[in-house]
Amino acid sequence: MNVYADIPLISHVSTMLTDMMGDDFDPDTFWNTLDGETDAMDLIGRILEQRMEAKTLEEATKNAASMLSARAKRFSDKQAALTKALGAILDATGQQKVTHALATVSRTKPRVSANVTCEEDIPSQLTVTTVKPDLKAIKAQLDAGEEVPGAELVAGEPGVMVRVK
Repeated sequence: MNVYADIPLISHVSTMLTDMMGDDFDPDTFWNTLDGETDAMDLIGRILEQRMEAKTLEEATKNAASMLSARAKRFSDKQAALTKALGAILDATGQQKVTHALATVSRTKPRVSANVTCEEDIPSQLTVTTVKPDLKAIKAQLDAGEEVPGAELVAGEPGVMVRVK
């Protein structure tokens, strides 16, 4: 439906009515007369209905997105737990790799990251803003064997890689 098609006619009749009423302009009389001469009130009603429908659909879509986001998080958590279980099996058997018909599972080295132990001790040239230290730059200096006050290298958990080819 093209809601704009009737607007030129409504505009023309509106101008004529306003001119005819002059100083005796009465909003109720104006809208009643405009509605009698055009489909202005019907058009306004259709637009309001479509607007309410769009608002309802917007809210429903946001709710669905929220529910799907929560569902995706549950699946992500389940995947992480199952990956951890694969790692536990590798650790329990003392193996680094297992080849299965569905996939090859192997242990990876732990990722090393910078851990800030005291933000106040971090040198200013290693901060992205005055609020947060630049972990990438701190890690690079620590990897190079340099000492960074207020920071240290910490090893994360060993990873598990699953390849399906």
